[in-house]
Amino acid sequence: MSDVLGRIKPTKMDKYKQVEEFLRLLIPTIEDEVKDQDSLLIVDLGCGHAYLTFGVQEYFKDKYKNVSVLGVDERVDSKDHNEKVAAKLKVDAKFLAAKIADTPAQKVDIAIALHACDTATDDAIAWAVNNAAQVIMVAPCCMHELQTQVKEAPEPWGMLTKYGLVKERLVDLMTDSLRGQILKLLGYRVDIVEFIGGEHTARNIMIRAVKTGAAVQVIDKERYEKMIKEWNVTPYLAKLLATQLKAAAGVSNI
Repeated sequence: MSDVLGRIKPTKMDKYKQVEEFLRLLIPTIEDEVKDQDSLLIVDLGCGHAYLTFGVQEYFKDKYKNVSVLGVDERVDSKDHNEKVAAKLKVDAKFLAAKIADTPAQKVDIAIALHACDTATDDAIAWAVNNAAQVIMVAPCCMHELQTQVKEAPEPWGMLTKYGLVKERLVDLMTDSLRGQILKLLGYRVDIVEFIGGEHTARNIMIRAVKTGAAVQVIDKERYEKMIKEWNVTPYLAKLLATQLKAAAGVSNI
């Protein structure tokens, strides 16, 4: 990402800013929500070239007695590259070549994902939920899965979906909103924020979820069920977490 003098390469500036701003939101969230423990396990799902993975490791290595950071990416060449960089920089981070869904189960404190493509973001969220992550922070990338399901919009939304560009953006927002609602039904406090300006990436929305174990509110369940029924959609994340949704909220019409 930088040259021999430590200057950020112009072609990498957008990625640098994305990592910087992701960390800016991640750091206070961890410091506020993960307290009174000496160890910390952070898993970066779909880590790519591990810019975020390395940033997380370097920041938190002096904040906790034992910090473990694992970067997961299905590309073997990414794993090999990241291990070489880690060795060169003497960064204590581990890497695994595997699909997110195939990542071995382990109790994790923090799960993060920066621009895991399409349903890989759902795989990351589902893996985090299944492994009892206290904090989940994901910045979704391209979203095609729900786009293909929306054939006709319930009225009066047809006024918007008749325009291709507007429909695409609307369904993108719907996808992230449904992800957030699913997490809320599973006992997470959720907010959806813009983590970086649009000049650095068009995919600048972050879903931030903190496990609270709060009871399901009837209105949240009703809104979720009404949304998927009226739009005739089944979020991929709902399929992945169907058992958990039914157990936690009695949601079964997915």
